[in-house]
This record gives sequence, C-alpha cells and structure tokens, in this order.
Amino acid sequence: MRFARQHPYFGWLFLEPADYRRIYNQLIIMRDADVQRGDNSSGFPSNFPEWCEEDLKEMAKQTIYKKRIQDHLSQLNQLIENRKKEMANTYLGEELKRMENKKDLIQSFI
Repeated sequence: MRFARQHPYFGWLFLEPADYRRIYNQLIIMRDADVQRGDNSSGFPSNFPEWCEEDLKEMAKQTIYKKRIQDHLSQLNQLIENRKKEMANTYLGEELKRMENKKDLIQSFI
C-alpha cells in the first residue's frame, strides 16, 4: 500500500494507484455528464454511489481487496461490540444502528 489512496466514495478502503485512477476517471465522466444535463449540484454525481457498490463487488473478488475489506470488517465488528458495552451505560442506540448498517453493507461485498 505504499502509494494507495482512499476510495473516493468508500473512504475506509485504500486503493492501488491503477484502481484509484480508474474509479476517479469514472467519477469525472459521471460528473461531466451531470453538468451537460444541467445538474450542477454538489456531492457525488448521479448514480456514482450505485456504480461504486457494483464496482466494489467485483474488486472484492481480488485477494488484496478482499483482505482489506475483511480487515475493515473486523475493525468494525470490534467497534460495534465496544459500542454495545458502552450502550449498557449510555443511550448510543442510533450510532450503533448506523454502524451495524455499515457493517451489513460492507459484508455484502464479500
């Protein structure tokens, strides 16, 4: 991961340079298409999040990304368990639900 960069949409995933370039180029293409249609809104281009999810499902088949996803999932599982313990003494239910939803999404890629 010497020159890895964070995924433009899934910031928790570090990408190899060629994959980052490919995904960023897709982001630019989709942004330009939105601008041509007159959509100058901020945020990600239309359908970019969906495109990223489909692309990540394919990338997760590669050993390097599968391991990175599994490592992040392990960290997320540990965080969830820690939050559950904290929740016994506090009211962090909403944060726990968001983390569990993120975990379910990440698990769907592998």
